[in-house]
Amino acid sequence: MSTNPKVKAFLICDQVIRSTDGKYSIIGIFRRIHAPSFPVFHARFGLYMMLGELSGKYDFILQFVDPQDGSVLGRAELKGVDHRNALEDFESGINLPGLQFMRPGTFEVHLISNGDLLHVDTLQAVAMDVNQGPATPPAES
Repeated sequence: MSTNPKVKAFLICDQVIRSTDGKYSIIGIFRRIHAPSFPVFHARFGLYMMLGELSGKYDFILQFVDPQDGSVLGRAELKGVDHRNALEDFESGINLPGLQFMRPGTFEVHLISNGDLLHVDTLQAVAMDVNQGPATPPAES
């Protein structure tokens, strides 16, 4: 029997890389997607997670969800994870193909463990004013 794991880290990024020695590199952590117009296609997504207190067999599902209508924009699965040492953290990185956002707003990333919703995170898609140039730093005194 498996127990519900505890989420220790859950990061949305451009890419997750796992080196040959088992270390993870998380590239380009972000919380917002800025776009001059919608729909917009964001070309790369990575998700890094570190979970604790796992003991048993797990099937994980990661879903990008539009909470406005419940539609799933993207999905990835990790099936058949067998982790027996509850004192040792479980780490994984998943790289997804790009996702299309039809509108600005708040979107959710769901982590589902053995059919139970374990964690929800959010991601903002923000309309950018194309007439506004880059911010200029304040003058030094």
